[in-house]
Amino acid sequence: MSFLQNKWADHEKQANPARRYANQREFEADWIFSMRRRFRVSQEALAMMASVSVTTVQNWENPRSSKAIADHNQYRLRDIERDLWIKAHVTLLDACPPYIKALYDLMSASKDESAQALADYLVGTMTEKDPGRARLLHWAGLTHSISDPASLKARRFSEAALEALAGADVPLSAAIENEILGSQFEDLMAMTAGETKRRKGYSLLQACERLFQRDQQPAYKWNALEVACRTPLETQIVFHQVQDLVELQGHDHVRHRIMTESNFDAARIVFAGTQVSN
Repeated sequence: MSFLQNKWADHEKQANPARRYANQREFEADWIFSMRRRFRVSQEALAMMASVSVTTVQNWENPRSSKAIADHNQYRLRDIERDLWIKAHVTLLDACPPYIKALYDLMSASKDESAQALADYLVGTMTEKDPGRARLLHWAGLTHSISDPASLKARRFSEAALEALAGADVPLSAAIENEILGSQFEDLMAMTAGETKRRKGYSLLQACERLFQRDQQPAYKWNALEVACRTPLETQIVFHQVQDLVELQGHDHVRHRIMTESNFDAARIVFAGTQVSN
């Protein structure tokens, strides 16, 4: 079967899919559109990546189009999705450890099983107190989630990375912390609504809370609020985060930022009445 036929077959096997489609063509059109939306790629940019015309991309995304997507274009789309996924999740910083570079090279070459085997070995041999453990656990999760976003092992590595990040005695560089938190947030935003997403959001929020307790940097509180708003988590959690920020930075500053930045839409209700005092 072709790439999208396999995708369609996997979708049909799901007992309770997030969305149901009338036929394979409708599924294909939505898959391409959703990929562009997730990775913030225009039709023009995708056309350039796939070496096709913009009209062709528009036909791909039209569920009523009678033109089938050629097999060779489906495999181009597969490779494009993988490249975009890696760019969204992976950052090769300067002074990158050799084992991180090795995992990156294997993932880029679509050698997922080799990357997973290396990651599992490294996690098993690295000591709990090693300052690089949080980053390694994060990358280990990526080696599994790139081929199966719903992988239980990927989720366990992801949760362990957040725990190690917040529990480290020596803070990592801001760039590495941003690499881990940013990638985890990207995964959160790509998940469909449901208990799994709420659990992921709560885990990420707790990590931000622990980082704030360690360093007392308000940026971590803002990160926690964004996670609570965009998961979304319960209103009382959003309210609690806003209260903490008001105590840290003052009512006017916090209100202005929440009311002007779309990432905090779900927190605006806090200021609708008199719930937060000056």
